[in-house]
Amino acid sequence: MTTERPRPTPPVTPMRADTAITAEPPRRRVEIAWLRRNGDVQLATQSIPAIPLFEDCFAAFTHGTLLQTPQGPTAIEDILPGDHVITEQHGPQPVLWRGSMTCQANTPHDRCRTLTRITADGFGIGRPLRDMLIGPGGRLLCRARSGPTRRGQALAPVTMLHDGASVFAVTPPGAVQLYHLVLPIHATLRANGLEMESYHPGISLRATLQTGRQMAQFLAIFPHIDQPGDFGPLAIPHMTDGSLDAAPAA
Repeated sequence: MTTERPRPTPPVTPMRADTAITAEPPRRRVEIAWLRRNGDVQLATQSIPAIPLFEDCFAAFTHGTLLQTPQGPTAIEDILPGDHVITEQHGPQPVLWRGSMTCQANTPHDRCRTLTRITADGFGIGRPLRDMLIGPGGRLLCRARSGPTRRGQALAPVTMLHDGASVFAVTPPGAVQLYHLVLPIHATLRANGLEMESYHPGISLRATLQTGRQMAQFLAIFPHIDQPGDFGPLAIPHMTDGSLDAAPAA
């Protein structure tokens, strides 16, 4: 009688990180409008990954926010590519691109439904002019309380400014419409009396989007540009932590 010898177990080779199968993030529908080179306005609907880097392209201004234009205060939803808005750094500038998205009430885990409410005069008289809602992609101009004004400027994510009193998180019970704008040059705009930035992806976009496929997906949102450098330089740096002892600019 012979006894069958146990077969050796082959070694298990761990999967390399760059070959691991990862689940695709959920996607969401967005609307874009951009100014073509011939002056026509083109409209389109797209599907983007539902992750902050992509969502923040659309999630700054809420429906009804008033921006300063040569014709006077105008609601964000009434501003289209080709219209001009007044910037703090460069005067009137044309809108090249407007993005928008709707966050439905039946999606409780949607981060873009959590907005920041700033109460009227929360940062001083007329800042803002009335209670104001800002999306998670919005940034406010802040200046250091001490030191040279220009050197102490930064654009802070509005979520970094929560104080639980005049600046706090809210989740509206109904659908939420959010917007963002791209101008020929990065700048700040007066929105209900506060300075908010026009959209710019920041200086680390190439490092964040590590594959050509990811970069192509991102640039497809902005048909009017060909490469990240077309956004131009940042007029004011983005604040990425809470190191600046700052208050929103007057």
